[in-house]
Amino acid sequence: MTISKPLVLDELRRIKGPDLQGNIVDLGLVSEILVKDDKVYFSITVPAARAEELEPLRKAAETVVAKVPGVASVTAVLTAEAPPGTAQPAAARASVQKVSGNGAHTHEPGHTHAPAPAIQGGGPRPLPPVPGVKSIIAVSSGKGGVGKSTVSVNLALGLQAAGKKVGILDADIYGPSQPRLLGLKGQPQVIEGKTLRPMEAYGLKVMSMGFLVDEETPVVWRGPMVTGAFTQMLRDVAWGEDGDLDLLVIDMPPGTGDIQLTMAQQVPLSGAVVVSTPQDIALIDARKGLAMFRKVNVPVLGIVENMSTFICPKCGERSDIFGHGGAENEAQRLGVPFLGAVPLDLDVRLRSDLGQPITATLPDSKHAQIFRDIAARALDELETAKRNTVQPPELEVTDGGAGLKVSFACGSTYEYTAEMLRVMSPSAEVQGHSPEQRVTVGGKRNVKIQELRPVGNYAVRIAFNDGHDTGLYTWTYLQQLGREKDKRWEEYLEELKAKGLSR
Repeated sequence: MTISKPLVLDELRRIKGPDLQGNIVDLGLVSEILVKDDKVYFSITVPAARAEELEPLRKAAETVVAKVPGVASVTAVLTAEAPPGTAQPAAARASVQKVSGNGAHTHEPGHTHAPAPAIQGGGPRPLPPVPGVKSIIAVSSGKGGVGKSTVSVNLALGLQAAGKKVGILDADIYGPSQPRLLGLKGQPQVIEGKTLRPMEAYGLKVMSMGFLVDEETPVVWRGPMVTGAFTQMLRDVAWGEDGDLDLLVIDMPPGTGDIQLTMAQQVPLSGAVVVSTPQDIALIDARKGLAMFRKVNVPVLGIVENMSTFICPKCGERSDIFGHGGAENEAQRLGVPFLGAVPLDLDVRLRSDLGQPITATLPDSKHAQIFRDIAARALDELETAKRNTVQPPELEVTDGGAGLKVSFACGSTYEYTAEMLRVMSPSAEVQGHSPEQRVTVGGKRNVKIQELRPVGNYAVRIAFNDGHDTGLYTWTYLQQLGREKDKRWEEYLEELKAKGLSR
């Protein structure tokens, strides 16, 4: 029997929708069905707050489709799309508040606010580790076409040459390259009905969407489904089946959109490497990638300049086809390490196309040594980053919401009034997009903290009882504000006076 989308939809009509009303097909909850050979993939859209509750629905959908004659495996993903401006449901976020004293709240005229929930565990929850993986390095590029995937696989092999046990995850779901770069074909085995056993090549553990979808088949998926597929490829894989990996290299999709930001917020990244070519147009996009990682508190291990120059193999003449040194200059300007420059080379291109990465198959070559040197520098920077990374502090709401106590692992503790945090919010509403646009906020003497919402592993969003909740307070910002709070408060009072405003 030929497996078709209409046949899959007919089977899925047997699954009742949430609250047992209708069925998931007629309710419009099923989308993006993909049939590849004898494997079926689809997504089910559900409310974000009910994702855990509706997990049995997902499993039931997989079960009925798996019974279709000819179907070898089924992957269903729950996706959620919240309407713009909708607050994150309480069930979907962790509470990080503690109320001191009797927990009573004073209600001001015109304002209402609920009591702050009690803190659980003393602060923001760290991102859950990936089973079988000790550290994760993301390899990113601001744009496509700069050789990011080639750098990723050779970086992984360079790390392996340094004595590390390494895996590589091809997260570029729309354009997976690692199966071809590593000469891998076929599908990963399923262990105990759910966990995937990674493929192996040249001593690397490998997982890629390219193992599940033919390279000529376009993946036309929405962002939520792509994120769900990525999460499954990351967390439902037996990376540590024969011993934990020291390092997992993630070949990220190009760009800095929602998918990349979601990955940076939800994956416990130990560091990131940014790949660029020397020309200005690529460096513009590389800056965006650097800014994204810095924003989410992921250490930038350094920049790699790919296609740095070309040395003619016949005459030895040098040609800077895409320029030379641009990425190194940019690294110096931005204050991030420069990991190395990789020249254009015919052997690299030919061996990549044949699934024979040069670092593994021509280890004595100049280019293999370049990649090993880049890997060694990345390891050094990773160790430095581990020593310098700001760990999530403990947060305690005090005085019934009038204050916040922040305690860092290094021993530093700072206390802020809710008024200070509100008027010095890092949001665009307060800070503007330039110094000239900065707004002096007055009339917030009695403002209270209503809720703390963890964001990834790097910040907290503070909701105040005056409705303001767009400020993203990173740990580094809270540290800086704590060190400079007396000076900043004096400057704020002077601004109020100069503008005729009051607290």
